[in-house]
Amino acid sequence: MNTVDFWRLIDTSREASGGDPEDQLLHLDTLLRELDPDDIVEFDRIFCELHQRAYTWALWGAAYVIGGGCSDDGFMDFRGWLISRGEQVYEAAIADPDSLADVVSPDDDVQVEGFQYLPREVWAAVTQQDEDDFPSHDDIDYRAAPEGEEWGEDDLDGLYPRLNKIFN
Repeated sequence: MNTVDFWRLIDTSREASGGDPEDQLLHLDTLLRELDPDDIVEFDRIFCELHQRAYTWALWGAAYVIGGGCSDDGFMDFRGWLISRGEQVYEAAIADPDSLADVVSPDDDVQVEGFQYLPREVWAAVTQQDEDDFPSHDDIDYRAAPEGEEWGEDDLDGLYPRLNKIFN
């Protein structure tokens, strides 16, 4: 499993689901069950690295505008949703969170719980081991706080003009 394989699985599951995140979880579950347990662990490691990379104040601000607010847990779910949209959307949002205006609408649920837990659940089912035995990723730097400059609610209009046109 490498990043090319990772994104291929994400894209395949998204396309099979017609873009519906909840349906995508089901398709991704099926695809992960076809992998060797070590590849499932590596898929999760790549996911965790991407999830941590997206732990920024800038993306949290975009999630806040899109969702009309965004808690800590909601931001975890948002980052899982962001990864589920594919490499191009993910990288564009990392570079410019306001670019999400090109891919999201007021009807979209962008706080989808499950993407961050799925590999662990599938691994436990495939190996018939407890989820608590899932190998940890000690090599990932899990920051205690988001990277970048913290914003206030009054800052959001200026930071995300395109998203604000859609969501306010």
